Amino acid sequence: MTAVVDSHEVEDGRRITDLLTELRDNLPQDRVSLADLVDVFRHRAFGGFMLAMSLPTLLPLPIGMAIVFDIPLVLLSIQLMLGRQTVWLPRKLLRGSVSREQAARMLDKLIPRLRRLEGVLRPRMLWMTSPLGERLIGTLCVALCIVLMTPIPLLGWFPAIALCVISLGLAERDGVMLMAGFGISIATVFVSAAILAGVAEAGQALFPNFTF
Repeated sequence: MTAVVDSHEVEDGRRITDLLTELRDNLPQDRVSLADLVDVFRHRAFGGFMLAMSLPTLLPLPIGMAIVFDIPLVLLSIQLMLGRQTVWLPRKLLRGSVSREQAARMLDKLIPRLRRLEGVLRPRMLWMTSPLGERLIGTLCVALCIVLMTPIPLLGWFPAIALCVISLGLAERDGVMLMAGFGISIATVFVSAAILAGVAEAGQALFPNFTF
């Protein structure tokens, strides 16, 4: 199957942490798949789905595990940029999974932190989540995803933070949080440029005869 969810469907009033706590209390016995997350967030807009994919990128994941979340995050960002009314993920990605133990550890770390943030989140500056605003946010998220997937140590940490903050702002329709995400994104550009310049300089020192 594929996930096709109306991104403007009426939400049930529960906070993101309520949904994640429900998932934590009812984890499948073997493995937890992206399809399970999609089911949990089926009544949320793009922000909820993007938050579910971006939060794990803040945690140290086993080698190769990050791709389970990175690719869906790219697809969601592109759909937001294009102004889609529905969330869509292909069948193969929905089968991507982590063990029950890994999912439990991630949720146990994320839920308390997220609950503290929710205390200051509320709908405001709603013009930022207008259809045009969401398209611009999606474009920014695509750029952040590209940086996130760059295989250079430390480079992914900053876009991961920016994506989480932006996703929180979208999920709770909080323009102030979105503005904070934009600020972090700008800082990400400068930090990423500095890291890439350092990598290039180190490479030039190690291989002086090679042109970077």
